[in-house]
Amino acid sequence: MNTKATQNVFAHLAGQDDNLGDSALRVAYLEALRGPDRHLHVFLGTPTTDYEAGFPHAADITYYVHRAEWVKAEKASTRPVHAFNAGEINPQPGVFPVPRRAAECARVLRAGGALIVAGIGVKDVSKLGPVAFDASFRGATVFSWRDQGSRDAAGFGEFAPDWAYSLGTDVGAWSPRSARDLIAVTMRFDRPWPGDQWLSDMRALGSATGRKIVTLAQVARDAPRAVRLAEALGGEYLAAASMKHDELDAHVRSVYSRSLAVVSDRAHGLIMGATEGAFPLGSGSDPQKIGRLLTAAGLGGLVGRYEEFAEFADRLPDHLDSLAPAIAAARADVAHLTRTIRAAMDAVA
Repeated sequence: MNTKATQNVFAHLAGQDDNLGDSALRVAYLEALRGPDRHLHVFLGTPTTDYEAGFPHAADITYYVHRAEWVKAEKASTRPVHAFNAGEINPQPGVFPVPRRAAECARVLRAGGALIVAGIGVKDVSKLGPVAFDASFRGATVFSWRDQGSRDAAGFGEFAPDWAYSLGTDVGAWSPRSARDLIAVTMRFDRPWPGDQWLSDMRALGSATGRKIVTLAQVARDAPRAVRLAEALGGEYLAAASMKHDELDAHVRSVYSRSLAVVSDRAHGLIMGATEGAFPLGSGSDPQKIGRLLTAAGLGGLVGRYEEFAEFADRLPDHLDSLAPAIAAARADVAHLTRTIRAAMDAVA
C-alpha cells in the first residue's frame, strides 16, 4: 500500500509545437488522469510558448522542462502511475517502444505501479508487420488504441475514440443548423494540391447548401495552403489573431460552431469540427487514417479520396442527423475509458 497521501502520476505529453490537434487530444488525456489526491507530473517535450499555452496550470500539476528531472522524480516515487503519450505512433521495424522507453514501462510495473497506454494510434497499419511490441508495453495496466484498425493490426488491447472527442460544446448547446452559414475547409500543407475538379466540387457543395466557404489553419504550417484555397474557391481565409493554442482553439471552435460541415484531411480538424456540430467530410490523397479515426466514432461514412468528394458530398444531407448521436456515443465511450483508467490508478494508490 502506498502510504503517501498523494498519488504521483507521470504523463509524457509532447506534441508538435504548431499543431492544435496535438495539444487538444493531450489536454483531454490529462484531464482523464486528474483526480482527488493525485498530482500530475507532466513533460511536454521542448514546447514553444504556443503549445504550452494550451495546457492548464493548476496546483495539482507540475510541468518539467528537462526530461531527466521528470524521470528522476518518477524513480523516486512509490508505486507511480506512468501515462504513456497519446496520439500517433509510427513504429519502425524492430521493437516498440525504443529500449529506453520500454525500460521505463517495465520499471513502473516492477515497482507495483500502473502503466497507462490510452489513445494511441498507428499512422499506417499496413506497415506494422515487421514491428514487435515490447512485453512490458503489451502488459500495460490499461491499454486502449484510438481506432479499431490499429488494435486489429497490433493484435492486443482495447480501443475507444480519440481523446479529442471528449472536448467541445455539449451536443444540446450546439448552434441550430439554420444558424450555420459556413462550410469550413482546412487542409494539410504536405499533401498534393486537390486539383481543379475537387475545387469545382467544393464550390458546388457551397452552392447546393447555400453556405459560404471559409478556410482556416489549425496547424501553422497549413496557413499558406488555406490562403491559396480561399482564393481558388472564391471563399475567405479566417486567420487566427494568435497561434497560441488556447487562443487558436477558441478561434477554430468559433468557426466550426457556425459551420454546417468541415472538409479536411486533418484528423483533428474533422474531430474538433464534429464536436462543435460541423459534420466531418474527410477528403484527402490518402484518407486511410482519417477514415479510421472517424469510424471509431461512427462517422466514417463520408470519407474518401479527392476524386470521390462529389459523390459523398451529395450524401451530406442524409447524414446530418447522425452527428449528434455519434458524438454523444463517442463521448460516452471516452468517459468509460476514463473510468477504467481511474479505477486502475485507484488500485495501486
